[in-house]
Amino acid sequence: KSGSNKNADVSRDYILFSPTRLAAAMKRAKLQRSLQNQSASVLTVPSGLELSTLSDTLPLPKLLLSSWGLPKPVLERYQKHGVTCMFEWQAQCLAVGQVLRGGNLVYSPTSAGKTLVSELLMLKRVLETKRKALFILPFVSVAKEKMHYLQVC
Repeated sequence: KSGSNKNADVSRDYILFSPTRLAAAMKRAKLQRSLQNQSASVLTVPSGLELSTLSDTLPLPKLLLSSWGLPKPVLERYQKHGVTCMFEWQAQCLAVGQVLRGGNLVYSPTSAGKTLVSELLMLKRVLETKRKALFILPFVSVAKEKMHYLQVC
């Protein structure tokens, strides 16, 4: 009988034949609603940071992580590890092209700070879409370090 399950929020216009399909349909609908209700981006370029200013030296406030629209718990976690601002090239990287929309490749020499950029982009995607992310690292030791670093208390 259509609509007889009072515990599930399903339309009375169709019947789902298995609990697995019902769960999958409800999950897709919930994800679509959450994506439609997105009102603000998690990681945003600070106002006043236009392409014309990228060749100039950026003022310190534009380099502070707190200027980039990150949630307070994320900022507190970075502060706990002593990270409060980014390098100028990292801010420039995030401000140009399609980087914040999931496009463009980010590359730089070893130990230049790519990890912070990738973490911020990963956090943006996870927080905005409420989906999981895969963070690939080159060594088990680095993966273990990042696992402890990114864990929420």
